[in-house]
Amino acid sequence: MTTNLLGFAGATHQTALTRHGWSKALQLGPDLYPGVGGKRFRATLLEWAYTFAGGRCEAPSLIIDAVELLHAGSLVIDDFEDDSLTRRGQPALHQVIGPARAVNAGNWMYFRALELAAAALDDPAQSAALVGRFIAVARQCHEGQAIDLAMRIDEVTPRQAQVTALAISRWKTGRLASLAAWCGVKAAAGDPQTQQAVAAFGCRMGICLQMKNDFDELCELLNGSDRCDDLRNRRVTWPWAWAASELSARQFTAWQHRLRQSEEQQRAFRPLAKDLLDATHRRAAAAINSRLDRAIDRLTASTGGACEAGPLVAICDALRIGSEPTKAEALP
Repeated sequence: MTTNLLGFAGATHQTALTRHGWSKALQLGPDLYPGVGGKRFRATLLEWAYTFAGGRCEAPSLIIDAVELLHAGSLVIDDFEDDSLTRRGQPALHQVIGPARAVNAGNWMYFRALELAAAALDDPAQSAALVGRFIAVARQCHEGQAIDLAMRIDEVTPRQAQVTALAISRWKTGRLASLAAWCGVKAAAGDPQTQQAVAAFGCRMGICLQMKNDFDELCELLNGSDRCDDLRNRRVTWPWAWAASELSARQFTAWQHRLRQSEEQQRAFRPLAKDLLDATHRRAAAAINSRLDRAIDRLTASTGGACEAGPLVAICDALRIGSEPTKAEALP
């Protein structure tokens, strides 16, 4: 992990008193720092890509921290925009320090991530390319988030639900995973063809990650979690997209009406979540698992069969779900 992650510049900022003041002002939760908490999916993807492209020893920690910090900042902003109560089992940052300071801290993470990326590579041209990629991906993620915030699942047609879910996943989650994979190859000085192939693989992994996250939120709600941001905010998520292909148009409309009625009584979300899972579990498993298989096949084909199966299997297995509901997922 980076020694001076907070990035206090100049001799006057190196005293314990000043560092404490800055840390108190930013009020960043310990679980939001790179390397702490969360699944570290992007860091793992970056490390695998680095090794795959011929990198020696370990992937540069500056690049890993930059990707993780960019992701952490997006979580802070996302939680504020969703008015989330929790993150990783703890109160969301804006619930602890207020919206203004939380937004400021989230934005600070973006800029600090760019600083770390700029310092990660020695060659100026390569460094500029890395920073440029970070900026482009950050912009694309915000565009995906804009779609997510603007669309409401009870206001779209079944076809629109499917198209919108894919667009959100590709831009909001897929691009960040693609960045992580691309950074690993870039740090290992991989050739352009490998960069492109691994970045495309990362984007496909990111889409599957969003699918699983959407699915898991419903499962956790049935298991007693209070987090129901997607239903409460009427987000266009993958369970709804899968339901759109499983239900008749009339049934889909009826479920949209149920969601609008549930807003007045939060406990009504659980029966709706159960129905969504019951109707789409098999399709969710088929959609996620088949996408993962295709992602591996395409990467293998584009790299001439050079990819190592072991690490790929481990990354993909973490995202797979069973075709049958578990006992916990079937709770009323």
